Amino acid sequence: MATASSARAATHASAAARRGSTHAMRARGGAPRVVARVAGTVLGIWAMAHLARATSRAFAPTLNAHRDRSGRCEETPGKWDVDAARARARALTAESEAMRADGFAVLLNTFERPDLLKTALRHYGKCRGVEEIRVVWSEKRDAPREGTAEDGYFVKKKPGLVRYDAHAESTSIQNRFEPLDDLRTRAVFNVDEDVRIPCETLYRGFKAWQKHPDALVGYYARNYAPAKKPSDGCSWRYVANEFQLWWSGKYSIILTKAAFMDQKYLKLYKEHLPDGVREYIDKGGGNCEDIAMQFLISSITREAPVYVPASLMYYTKAKLGGVGVAGISSGAGHHLKRGDCITDFQTMFGAEHIPLVETYQ
Repeated sequence: MATASSARAATHASAAARRGSTHAMRARGGAPRVVARVAGTVLGIWAMAHLARATSRAFAPTLNAHRDRSGRCEETPGKWDVDAARARARALTAESEAMRADGFAVLLNTFERPDLLKTALRHYGKCRGVEEIRVVWSEKRDAPREGTAEDGYFVKKKPGLVRYDAHAESTSIQNRFEPLDDLRTRAVFNVDEDVRIPCETLYRGFKAWQKHPDALVGYYARNYAPAKKPSDGCSWRYVANEFQLWWSGKYSIILTKAAFMDQKYLKLYKEHLPDGVREYIDKGGGNCEDIAMQFLISSITREAPVYVPASLMYYTKAKLGGVGVAGISSGAGHHLKRGDCITDFQTMFGAEHIPLVETYQ
């Protein structure tokens, strides 16, 4: 009896040990399996979303009539000599090609936000490819001077890197596009003081510009679309919604708050902007100088801008970092006004068909 009991006990113990071993193996393998299942689900959702996006783009209707992408409007287009602008662009290209192409100048736009300016200078002062930083200074007080108590407005380890271009008689947002005769590089990077593109992403954008030197190349893409209501007539909406832009995959505008361009466009903006555009912007034109620059470049080149996306982490941090930071673009009705700018610029640029060129991401 004792022997039989011992045998049964041993058998139960062995079975329990096997079950314990099996449970341990499942416990060890369970976590990877859960991760694999979650990853598979996410991948499936991502694939379905991209398939739906591609399908919607492939079968999107072609818009026409006066409320379509052709931009045919009832308003009489203004008179603008685009051929003269293109001829001047060709002449300036010859000058640009003689300039240095292995680096770029940062044109840093600022206005009464000293802490953001100082942070931007420290950041861009350490980035690869930056040959000089030119600060667009439109404040009433004198620009900072290097070698004084205002050294925080310069890059201490790189004397002479930062220079201030003062506009004592004007606070216009368009000062950022004033030509600079003593630039050393063909490429300029326009940027606002509250935008800090990561250095590696910045250099990647510069390499993209080298492949497309006549285009506006940057990190913030936007688009336009017909007005939603027929009662709005021949007018355009400004599309800034990130999900809508991603879903359609289309854009036609690159914002100059972070964009590379050939320095020749600074001269073209001053010399060949259509009559009335500069005054329109200065007299409450919705901070639309960047849209005007895109209109100018697209009209001359008849080509689309180039979008260089930064990482999702960068855009997330930029969104969070911008909360509570006062700026022109944070006001109510800003996007509505920019839609008005697109509509009005079409007329002012003398365009029966809107010159903005759409492309896909």
